[in-house]
Amino acid sequence: MTTEPGKTDRDTTQTVTFQASPTRLLSLLSFSVMSTVIAAALAFRLFPNMPNDPAAVSAGYSGLVFFSFCAAVAVWRLIGQRGAIVTISPAGLRDIRVAAEPIPWRAIKAISTWRLQRQMVLVVKLDPADEAQLTLTRMTRWTRNAHRSLGADGLVVSAYGLKVGYATLYYTCLDYWVAWRDAP
Repeated sequence: MTTEPGKTDRDTTQTVTFQASPTRLLSLLSFSVMSTVIAAALAFRLFPNMPNDPAAVSAGYSGLVFFSFCAAVAVWRLIGQRGAIVTISPAGLRDIRVAAEPIPWRAIKAISTWRLQRQMVLVVKLDPADEAQLTLTRMTRWTRNAHRSLGADGLVVSAYGLKVGYATLYYTCLDYWVAWRDAP
């Protein structure tokens, strides 16, 4: 457990894994399905006494596409993500949602927190040459520039969907990175 930055009693010689939380994914799926139904009702004008408003119909179609996509992602993750999602070891950090292989500690230049509204994510700043060597997931490649334009310049590792909170993820990564950096 970390008491202050650089001061830890965590055993950084062990491998730590963080599993997916089916409960969080089921809540995402429930919200997505409910929102898809409401968007479909707007798009197909199923609400009684709904005025002839093209903006509401357009919003309904947009919501139908977006929330259907969210539901599909939740189902895909519920089916496909078994076992460890994030693995932190003396060799590096691995998030199967970000890259196929572990990110070695030597490649990490900084670890920081990025907050957008109420959600916090871990931002792992890499040397560009090392980042080019990684096999990034399709979703990471698609969202990399958007994250950068919003202020998260690095690979984004989220605690969302995990059985642990953000603080545990952040301090565990920080402890292992600091231990690697300070090793003789």
